[in-house]
Amino acid sequence: MRKALNDNPIVQVGVLGVLALVVGFFLITQMGKHSSSSSTTSSPTSSTAPSAADAATAPTDATATPATASDPTAAPSASVPSAVPDAPASSAAAPAAAAGRFVAGPGLPRPVVQAYNADKVVVLLVVRRGGIDDDAVKASVERMSGLPDTAVFMTNAGHVSRYSRIASGVNLDRVPALIVLRPQKLTHGTPTATVSYGFRGPQSVAQAIADAVYKGPTDVPYYPK
Repeated sequence: MRKALNDNPIVQVGVLGVLALVVGFFLITQMGKHSSSSSTTSSPTSSTAPSAADAATAPTDATATPATASDPTAAPSASVPSAVPDAPASSAAAPAAAAGRFVAGPGLPRPVVQAYNADKVVVLLVVRRGGIDDDAVKASVERMSGLPDTAVFMTNAGHVSRYSRIASGVNLDRVPALIVLRPQKLTHGTPTATVSYGFRGPQSVAQAIADAVYKGPTDVPYYPK
């Protein structure tokens, strides 16, 4: 075979022709593959993605609404109340003015006010239910309920809030407590009261009432001149 290739020019030309065809076919095949891959990789560049300018001018997506409008599980947003007009100053000051006067209302029953306005001695006894001293003082005060120009009121410590304005006026801090208000005519309309604690017999209660209506001098010495 080698001798034929060396000695026969026709065989040499045929072999060269076959080699040329093989090389040409190989080159054409490789070029076709390269062209196909180039077109495949360059195709995404022709996509229709919006440019930055288009994105800036594009309308807002309708789904971009607040979470509370579309998601039922989202926490509701706090609502800001509208402004409320200021209340008149007189409405806020009215309760304080009423509390400063001796008028019926919370902490001051109407019968107490009526007795005070009638120039009576108001006796208020505050006791603890079941207390030994409390029961004894209660019995002594009950004897005074029939005295003229005297109004007697009794309450348990648990209900002292009904008379809170009187209790706070004398700084009530324990029971049994005997509170005595002087008649209105002797105090020129300014309620004045005294408070005493512990056991008090009938004579001691009567003396407290007598002191409430006393109109003499208050600087009398306790020893004789």
